[in-house]
Amino acid sequence: MKMTPLGFYRITFASLCIATIVSAQNPEPKTPAAPAKVAVPFREDFAKLKAGELMPDFALQNVAGHPARFSDFAAGKIVVLGLFGGDAGGAPAIMAQWEPLWKKYQGAGVVFLGIGSYISREEFDQWRTKNADKFSFPVAFDPVGKYPAAPKPRAQMTPDEIKAETARYREFFAKTISQLISGVTAPYPTTIVVDANRKLVGWTSGTPTNYNTALANLLLRAGVKLAAADMPDRIYTHEETKSKPPAAAAGATRTELLKVGAIAPDFTTIDLDGKPVKLSDFRGKVVVLDFWATWCGPCIASMPHTNEVAAHYKDQDVVVLGSCTSDARAAFEKWVKANREKYPDFIFTHDSAERTSASVSQKLYGVNGIPQQFVIDREGKIVALVNGYLKGEVLLEGALAQAGLKVDPAIVAQAKIDQAKRDASR
Repeated sequence: MKMTPLGFYRITFASLCIATIVSAQNPEPKTPAAPAKVAVPFREDFAKLKAGELMPDFALQNVAGHPARFSDFAAGKIVVLGLFGGDAGGAPAIMAQWEPLWKKYQGAGVVFLGIGSYISREEFDQWRTKNADKFSFPVAFDPVGKYPAAPKPRAQMTPDEIKAETARYREFFAKTISQLISGVTAPYPTTIVVDANRKLVGWTSGTPTNYNTALANLLLRAGVKLAAADMPDRIYTHEETKSKPPAAAAGATRTELLKVGAIAPDFTTIDLDGKPVKLSDFRGKVVVLDFWATWCGPCIASMPHTNEVAAHYKDQDVVVLGSCTSDARAAFEKWVKANREKYPDFIFTHDSAERTSASVSQKLYGVNGIPQQFVIDREGKIVALVNGYLKGEVLLEGALAQAGLKVDPAIVAQAKIDQAKRDASR
């Protein structure tokens, strides 16, 4: 199931680092640090591995296919470690940024190490051969390799087969380098920086537009004396970027995800034209309340199906309220202007609380992962929830049947099978 935790790149692995000593050793940043709230481009704690803790050693294969250890590369060195999947994602762009830095700072005790992860040895060798003229820093291979494909598509599996496949999947990924380091399967590309004592400094995932700022900050914190041209646009302080304790530990009360039978709390969000839209405006209709964000890939992937469902059941007074959560207003406006014609049966609005726990989705509905849909009946009661999205499922149609809509019995039956498969994959 595809589902993005709220702020997966912003909250779940959140935290960053320090600059007091760093700024005394290095040139000033090109522009002053802004006090405004920003999305942090890198993190301190890598799930269970906390900043300042010793990076576990782990097995590798070198380019010749011989056994090696991470410690072979890391002994007494500051290491920039990259987990990538060949040419997938933004790895080529990141490694292009690595090469000049490697050439400049290897004499200062910095090692850049690219590790092919989640791919086969054959794919790794093909990638290395194809790109041999583009980099000179060392690369290695995660010997766990590539996850063996399931014997048949998920759509053709029974719930018992899905349960067995889920167990096989978890057993396999538990052996990957990412899991050995942190206890989580990180998305690729992921960049991790450790200091000369092999202690974690921090990490960043994906290919943020400010990747150079993230990497430069991490190098500074590892003790690298950067040239003026390589200084980040902003140096983050530890106070800005440190790991935040869970809400319960901080003494705050966390709203639990609303359940079936609860009355849907009323709220107001703002549409593209700046006009307020209230949930209660749609009382008497069946509402699909869809919490989404522009940065959430599964949210966007789910929209064509949701729009088809809305169009099909529109004559039964179904509306889709697409409430953009944990996202900037500018990003919302840009995305909706570019895409609203594709989704004419969505009512798109934006939560002005943006990236805070005061958002409607978190404060009122207890949402901590998106896409998250609540089906609300004509009296304002929640009758069903649809968590995440998998292509081909008809869970939303089945949920609408719970609201009293006329839905083909065959579709309702298929929705029950889809839910059984979901339950089996937990």
